[in-house]
Amino acid sequence: MLNRRRTTRAFAALAITTCLTATACSSGSGSQAGGDSAGGVTTIVVGQKPTPDQAAALKTWTDRVAEFEKANPKIKIQGSEYGYDVQTFQADLAAGTLPTVVAIPYTDVQGLIARGQLADITDEVKGSPVGSKINPEVLKIVQDPSGKVFGLPVQAYTMSLDYNRALFKQAGLDPDKPPTTWAEVRTAAKAIADKTGKAGYAMMTTNNTGGWILTAMTYTYGGTIEKVDGSKTVASFNDAPMKNALTQLHQMRWEDNSMGNNFLYNQKQLQQEFAAGNIGMYIGTPGDYRDEVTTMGAKGQDIGVAPLPLDSPDGGTLTGGAVQMFNPKASPEQIAAAVKWAEFFWLKKFTDSDHAISDAKTANADKVYSVGLPTLWLFDAASQAQYNAWIKPYVNTPQANFAPYTKAAPSLKLTVEPPVAAQKVYANLDSVVQTVLTKKDADLDQLLSTSSKTVDGLLAN
Repeated sequence: MLNRRRTTRAFAALAITTCLTATACSSGSGSQAGGDSAGGVTTIVVGQKPTPDQAAALKTWTDRVAEFEKANPKIKIQGSEYGYDVQTFQADLAAGTLPTVVAIPYTDVQGLIARGQLADITDEVKGSPVGSKINPEVLKIVQDPSGKVFGLPVQAYTMSLDYNRALFKQAGLDPDKPPTTWAEVRTAAKAIADKTGKAGYAMMTTNNTGGWILTAMTYTYGGTIEKVDGSKTVASFNDAPMKNALTQLHQMRWEDNSMGNNFLYNQKQLQQEFAAGNIGMYIGTPGDYRDEVTTMGAKGQDIGVAPLPLDSPDGGTLTGGAVQMFNPKASPEQIAAAVKWAEFFWLKKFTDSDHAISDAKTANADKVYSVGLPTLWLFDAASQAQYNAWIKPYVNTPQANFAPYTKAAPSLKLTVEPPVAAQKVYANLDSVVQTVLTKKDADLDQLLSTSSKTVDGLLAN
């Protein structure tokens, strides 16, 4: 889900970073895809234009438009503040009111491809000096079984265990050695709750986030959510891994009393409580740091980021990110122009020092604390080292606090979100998580059996 999931920015200055979350990113009125005008000039509408309150980001965006149009005089850019919103996206897509190009989360891509709702950009990407260098593993997210490309990945991340270093210290825990197993998470959560009176661990449960986080937990136990067999997809979570994840939550909630007293958090609400110092640990993403410090008042030095705990040799870490999609109702000329723009605006900073430094300076000018946050790199290791060298003077995040995560990231086994109807599956699993956290006598086997049958019906349709 694209932070997998809300509206602040949640995916801050959209001219600099992408943020899509489990539920939504930013919202705005839709725009037409653009058009071809007289004289051979192709006009495209591009989403995620920074809002007026993001002064430095808006200036960077405006400057980039001018730079792009100067280099491409036959392309005219019209900006739109439109951003992905899970509640309205399908209606906007059907109505043809989406921009020519706009970001969507990984969760939506495969379903949109299967329904023929994304433009084929295979030739544009593979013929590009930038797009053709994207890591093949990352590119699979936007490909159909035949290898055709239907989107441009511009951001990738994994889920992480985000934790409050100050509460760790108060509870007698070492903030430089966060939990690496779920048993250690339980022990640390109880210590924090007992010694500080704060929630040792908290869980998102609403707006599809409960299912999203439960999926991430299930993966760490070696489980899956869906099984694809040819043209048929069925639920695959009515087994030990998800039951183990739910058992962990039930034990922390009812035996240890280490999860506080709010069990109906959406993503933003949980982040606000975490930023206020009232939560010890939760499953989030490294990028959550940006919003918590930039807009929610958290102290950067108090936030730590670690990899997800793993309780199985088959355990994996959920990955996600943002993809630039292209309006299927746009003309071939518009799509070609939009791909060129998306590569220029979103990816050139990874291969061009001027763009990298400009974006880092802009983040600092807008007081967006995002420079140096760990991400999954889209290209090769050499380009990552070069990029890190370019932005090093402008890093405004505490790198040592991310060390547990960055040390582990290269060796993580990555697992993708459910390939079919992920948001609907997450919505169904929300109620499972809520029941476990609000009913002491919850029957886990019955919950899983009922949910599995319901999801089978969703997938069949």
